[in-house]
Amino acid sequence: MRLRLIVLLALAGCPREEVAPPSAPEPAEVEPAAIEPAAIEPAAPVPAAPEAPTLRAGEAVAIPAGVVLAGSRPGASGREPRDEADLVPVAVPAFSIDRLPFPNDPDQPPRTGVTQPEAAALCAEAGKRLCHELEWERACEGPDAARSFPTGDALDLAACAADPLACVTPEGVARLGTALGEWTASPGSRGLGADLYVFRGSSSDELATHRCAARRGARSSTRGPSLGFRCCEGPAPELEYPTEARLARFTSIEADRERLRAVLAEMPEVARFAPTFEPFDPEAMLRALPEGLTSLRGWELPTTPVLRWSPRAGEVVWVFAGRAGSDALLVVAHPLPDGRFVHGASYVITGEPGPIAFAFTPPSEELLWSNAWGAAGQGGAIVVAEDSRITIVQR
Repeated sequence: MRLRLIVLLALAGCPREEVAPPSAPEPAEVEPAAIEPAAIEPAAPVPAAPEAPTLRAGEAVAIPAGVVLAGSRPGASGREPRDEADLVPVAVPAFSIDRLPFPNDPDQPPRTGVTQPEAAALCAEAGKRLCHELEWERACEGPDAARSFPTGDALDLAACAADPLACVTPEGVARLGTALGEWTASPGSRGLGADLYVFRGSSSDELATHRCAARRGARSSTRGPSLGFRCCEGPAPELEYPTEARLARFTSIEADRERLRAVLAEMPEVARFAPTFEPFDPEAMLRALPEGLTSLRGWELPTTPVLRWSPRAGEVVWVFAGRAGSDALLVVAHPLPDGRFVHGASYVITGEPGPIAFAFTPPSEELLWSNAWGAAGQGGAIVVAEDSRITIVQR
């Protein structure tokens, strides 16, 4: 016990050594690293809301130089063949046309009740001129020269009346003949008398009068509440509306089997008959007449397989018949200026290879046809219908 106490006392008497706490290490000097800023995509601009289309006073539409197919397709509904060319291509120089009828201001009504010379003078006062009728048609048909109406293949007159912007051409011309007839600078030609001036468009409810190809004429002194005009700019073009020589009403023409097969092949409506088609020549047509018949009472059979028929001024068709396999068919085809053909009408007798005879007489405006001349229900006529199309009917 005494020994333990001595040890304790000895320890208590020893001086106490101070121990410093461990020092923190000196921080190493580190070169600050370059920090690349993160690539930030710029925010896409918010597109501005498109402005609602509007019509403003004084606007004009630039029409580039191009080709207009003057007139209408032969056989088209509503076509007036006497007055309208057969899609004849005409090059039209560049020009500008007012977006709206004179005074070309959406806040003012169109100017009507003026004569053709007065309309020309008003355009001249504005530093412009009346449009040539082929410029008007070019603006209506558009750059592809393929539209029947200013708006395309159809026209909604009610929509046009409610909103002019509902009836604009692809190039932006508004109210183009949809509510008014519009004077042009063109004197009458083709079927229109030389003492008339051409106006385009119409105020009528009859759609055919609003076609791009529709032409009508009036004396230059004519005034009317439904006859207005619009102006064009640019040098006055030296253009003439295509004319057509008058043809004899009936002409027998030569065309061999290969030629007629080629004609059929061009027309989707009858192309399936082309590979095996055999035309009926005059000798074959005689077999459709009763034995011993010597007179058709003033009617005549063509002397060749094809009859070129001009039922009215400006309208020409080829009429021919033939056999294709076990079927017989009668065809009306419209020749175009470029040598192609479009379908006018056709009549197929299935399972009976014919022959079919067709006949004409100068006093009549129709042709007769039959596969058993004189038998009831075995024939009919080829006629011009009320809508100007040529049709084949059975009687």
